[in-house]
Amino acid sequence: MNTNMAAKELGVSAKTVQRWVKQLNLPAERNELGHYSFTAADLDVLKSVKKQIAEGTALQDIQVPRQPKKRAGFILQRTTSGGAERKLEELERKLDILTKEKQDKHQLLSRIEELERQLKQKADEGVSYQLLQHRREIDDLNAELQLLASRIQELSQPGPLSETAASSENTKPRKKTRFSPFKFQF
Repeated sequence: MNTNMAAKELGVSAKTVQRWVKQLNLPAERNELGHYSFTAADLDVLKSVKKQIAEGTALQDIQVPRQPKKRAGFILQRTTSGGAERKLEELERKLDILTKEKQDKHQLLSRIEELERQLKQKADEGVSYQLLQHRREIDDLNAELQLLASRIQELSQPGPLSETAASSENTKPRKKTRFSPFKFQF
């Protein structure tokens, strides 16, 4: 019977049963996982402890009826030599799997770091290419701007007029009459 079952039988919590066993140094057995295992005789001792506490006896003053034979304290599973070898092989197999997983994780992390490095390099190359393109465009625009500035300067300088330009200055502009099909004359 485990601790929870004994606690339910006694009407107390499992922690209380564990505390009684530890503080009163009761000879309870433990299984391979370290959990208490109680027999019917152990349950009778615990009932006696509960009764004494209910009567008002302090925990340190409780009289524990001792069992005639002292137990080893642990329940041990008996295994044959083949069982132990199988367990050892199983543990070695699990260790190999864990070691392989660790190596796989290391390789995966290395691959991720390499991909991150390559990605940064590609990004840097892309930015460098864009900067060079922008630089070329700026140079082209500067050359065009200088050409336009020189053209403006040429056109703004007073110089000798051509014959057609001079003749058009001397003549008065003719007044043109416009005829509109929509204009009504009365």
